[in-house]
Amino acid sequence: MKELELTDERIIRAADLLEQIKSTDEMIQLHQRKGDREDMMLVQYQYRREKQLKELRQILEALNIKPGDLAA
Repeated sequence: MKELELTDERIIRAADLLEQIKSTDEMIQLHQRKGDREDMMLVQYQYRREKQLKELRQILEALNIKPGDLAA
């Protein structure tokens, strides 16, 4: 398969954010296993995830992709 060349910085940033969200989700799951909903690290990772999702939404909107467009 030919390697895809990405030149649009928004697409590169969106891909980066998806990777960050994946890593953040793994850390959230790790801290949720402790069972302490007020675990400071859990709260911080949840906050980080919300910020990442907000930025991803903004990038998708700049690419003319609305959240409803992604619903199957």
